[in-house]
Amino acid sequence: MEVHDMFGEKAAIPSGATIVFLGDSITDDGTYISYLDAHFHIHRPEVRLNLINLGVSSETASGLSEPAHPFPRPCIFDRLDRALAESEPDIVVVCYGMNDGIYYPLGEERFEAYRAGMRRLLRTIRASGAQAIAVTPPPFDPVSFERAAERLRPADAAEFSYDKPYEDYESVLKAYAEWVMTLDESRADGVVNIHDPMLAWIREARAADPGCRTGDGIHPNAQGHRVIARTLLAGLFGETAAEAPADGAPVDAAPADEAGPVGAAADRDAAVGGTAAYPLVWERHRLLSAAWKEHVGHTNVTKAPNALPLAEAQARAIELEERIRELVAAGRAE
Repeated sequence: MEVHDMFGEKAAIPSGATIVFLGDSITDDGTYISYLDAHFHIHRPEVRLNLINLGVSSETASGLSEPAHPFPRPCIFDRLDRALAESEPDIVVVCYGMNDGIYYPLGEERFEAYRAGMRRLLRTIRASGAQAIAVTPPPFDPVSFERAAERLRPADAAEFSYDKPYEDYESVLKAYAEWVMTLDESRADGVVNIHDPMLAWIREARAADPGCRTGDGIHPNAQGHRVIARTLLAGLFGETAAEAPADGAPVDAAPADEAGPVGAAADRDAAVGGTAAYPLVWERHRLLSAAWKEHVGHTNVTKAPNALPLAEAQARAIELEERIRELVAAGRAE
């Protein structure tokens, strides 16, 4: 099922649509969403999309939590009804799975909890009147795991956690991703496979540098977010990032050797090729993300720092939006 079929040709991308992103810490980080936002600001300024990041770190769709986790993992169903009611989305993009296997070997009970949670999530979204897009979980990269030799656990270990995961946890995520790809029109309005493109990127990076880190093993770095954004652009909108000039393409310009702390500002700037408008896109994204997350509410014990009341954040975002569009227009005039 090609997701962008629901939008048709490029001209039919629904300007003004509200697209909500639900997920765990990878979505909460928001880098890939900011790249999508930057792409449309820079290359399709006539298409005005309202992208709302409602990712929450540690969250699951399964409702499971490993014993060693410092607090019970948040579950999307703790906040889903309020999230849908407050954001009034046209489209909801959901990406769960990394935490849902709770870092244990593949087990039918855990797998069924994930499947049941995803089915319920998609069903609830569609019942609200929004279109539901299921995204596969990304891969687990054990080579990037810090102190892997002492932290990764064999299958017969007594216990596992995000800090001490099963050494072949990637096989679990592969199974979860393959299941997501079996969802048809009766379950979802579309599916997007980010797992395989990210694996291909990891393998290519490792072929060039066997010791390179592509994040921290669980969370991809900025270039990994670039791969997610590029895949979503193609799968959700039928957009090809390569069509854009390299000096302004937020999902094209990451250097091959880009690495470093996940979400680091320098990495994000590198991944958008130094685009002048991008720092403001990122600032606006984080401003709204924090405000929306706390406005809806969640059960993670860590709250978004410096989150403004939603109305105040939205007013500030309008000012940033004007500056972004001025910079983009100036760049086009050069």
